[in-house]
Amino acid sequence: MKFTHMTRTLAALLALLMLCTAIGCGKTEPADGTSQTTTAATEATAESTAATEATTRYPDDLPEDLSYNGQTVTFLYREEIAGEFHAESVNGDIVNDAIHESMLSVEERFGIDIQVMTRKGHTTDVRTEYLDHVDNQILAGDDTYDWVDMMMGLAVMRIQTGNYHNLLNLENLNLDQPWYIPNMKETASVADKLFFIVGDSSLGYLKTAFCFYVNHDVAKSYGIENLNALVKDGKWTIEKAMEFATIAAQDLNSDGKYDLEDQLGLVIHDANHRLGFMCSTGIQTFTKNADGSHSFTFGTDQDHAICTSIYQLKNETQGSYFYAGTNAVPSQVANYNKISSMFTGGQIMMITAEMDDVIACGYHTMEDEYGVLPYPKYDEAQEQYYTASRTTHNAFMMPINCPDPEMSAAVMEALSASNYQKVLPKYFELALKTKYAADAESAMMFDIIHDSMILDFGYIYTNVIGKPHNLFNNCIDSINSFASRIKGETGPIKKAYDNFIKTVNEKCPD
Repeated sequence: MKFTHMTRTLAALLALLMLCTAIGCGKTEPADGTSQTTTAATEATAESTAATEATTRYPDDLPEDLSYNGQTVTFLYREEIAGEFHAESVNGDIVNDAIHESMLSVEERFGIDIQVMTRKGHTTDVRTEYLDHVDNQILAGDDTYDWVDMMMGLAVMRIQTGNYHNLLNLENLNLDQPWYIPNMKETASVADKLFFIVGDSSLGYLKTAFCFYVNHDVAKSYGIENLNALVKDGKWTIEKAMEFATIAAQDLNSDGKYDLEDQLGLVIHDANHRLGFMCSTGIQTFTKNADGSHSFTFGTDQDHAICTSIYQLKNETQGSYFYAGTNAVPSQVANYNKISSMFTGGQIMMITAEMDDVIACGYHTMEDEYGVLPYPKYDEAQEQYYTASRTTHNAFMMPINCPDPEMSAAVMEALSASNYQKVLPKYFELALKTKYAADAESAMMFDIIHDSMILDFGYIYTNVIGKPHNLFNNCIDSINSFASRIKGETGPIKKAYDNFIKTVNEKCPD
């Protein structure tokens, strides 16, 4: 297995190990309680050390003497979710305050003023107006915005306007750094160009990351092994998810089926969560060629085997339940919330989620011990875990008329690096109710999810290349029609891709 950016957890473990060795950790606690005092001091020292390291140097490779003499860099962000990127002031909330202080540190570093403007644009009724506003500003020659926040699934549609910079041309962006999605240049570029970036400048992609939440108390009551250790050892697979879902299930009403009236081992909580399995198991609907083009390759024997396994988990595993609705549809919210309450009440052992469901669905209020896991691999032979985000997440694009692209790129780079150090650990603490440096096992799960993030070409571009994600969903809903569905959809998907590439080449010669 390959995890290349585990530095935060490893540093925390090393600091704690050194401190524990110095004070004799593991000895019996004296009656006067001095062990508790020493432990508290140890944790405080570790946090203080980490904080000092985070503020004494910038881990990016930007020139140390960059200064922009009071210039302004302006971001546009969707108003409804702007808190994942910007905080006007401190208010005592640990994530809000970390976001505010991180952005302030970048302003002070470069001598700039970062302005964040907001506009409604997240919900379905205002998305088109938001997108049109941005393009109309550019066409009118208004260069107010240096960076604009786009919903990932819609950002790819705006590439075809030719109104946005190819970010691969900017020297001050180093997309190989750990605060960007790994391999983004290779996996998310089109026609050898990249028009958006995703990373730690905003919590958006992390909040929508597909994951599992697990009730560890329920798992222990059924004698299920340490799930965190299973993940760490690379053995968290679809087969294991099926096994545990069955073990932790009880047909409470004895009707011979498993539904919301029973004790459930696994619930797939949203119709959109099916796509988390497409990415986590290594399925690629499109494969990149040596010349930078893509070929539609979904439908191999391996794809069929993986889809069969996911189909069995979803439809044939005792104790597994698929909720075909979504919280985005008002009439389905009641059942969606009922399922959330079942998890917090201990009636479900494992539930698929997006990372921020821990807050939005109230999991952080649980009395039981809970934790987060990545989506499972297909099998143990799969080299590593892969994590995708629901494509409602943030992607930043730079308008073609941005006055100073390199200055704006430097701000993005510095902010991403700063958030990587200062904001992410605080979000982890809010989500899992534990200090990042004090819970190495849980922190490792968080790190694995963060460091295994991918932008799968077929998924993020699906809206402009024939919607191959719908083909995947249909295959795992009805595996017997796998071959016929592939045959019927291949032609239209290839044609949509070719038309998209033709438009990009015509509109975006840069």
